[in-house]
Amino acid sequence: MPGSPDVTTADEKLVETTLQGDISSFGIIVERYWDMVIAFAISKIDNANDAEDIAQESFLKAYSQLHRLRNPSHFAGWLGKITAQQCVNHIRKNAHKRIASSYTIYDVDASAQAVVCNSNPGLTDEQICFVRRTVSRLPEKFHKVIIMRFVAGLSAVQIAKQLGKRHGTVRVWLHRAYQILREDLVSLFEEVK
Repeated sequence: MPGSPDVTTADEKLVETTLQGDISSFGIIVERYWDMVIAFAISKIDNANDAEDIAQESFLKAYSQLHRLRNPSHFAGWLGKITAQQCVNHIRKNAHKRIASSYTIYDVDASAQAVVCNSNPGLTDEQICFVRRTVSRLPEKFHKVIIMRFVAGLSAVQIAKQLGKRHGTVRVWLHRAYQILREDLVSLFEEVK
């Protein structure tokens, strides 16, 4: 479970056993971080089907490059970087489609809504889309820690370890992200009351 205190140690062990040829260990890693990768990809490209493709590509890339991971305890942060690059590659490859769809910026793919709706039964589809758009507009470092905190369930200490940052830095980033979100989502809070 990503929220458990020994997730970093478990990641190290799973990476080690994967490198020794135990493919099922990498399967456990995929199960552990699938939701985080999907959420990160959806927030960048706003299409659940493409996000699944990006997630698959990200895990394939991570598997093929696992021997290059210098510090296995930073696996989640490293996977986040791979996913971010896969999103950039996808956006570049589909740039002409993005221009055409920019006219419907508020129209979110129905399958992407379904993915989010399942985890937020108290909000309408429109409210969920509003939250997703707001979170996706956060600065990159804040966006990443919010995804790691609320989708992967990592604590601030675990996020700091994964990203190779100081715990205090991650706590400040989370606090600033909360402030931005609180300001941007105030209209939603009033609506939900």
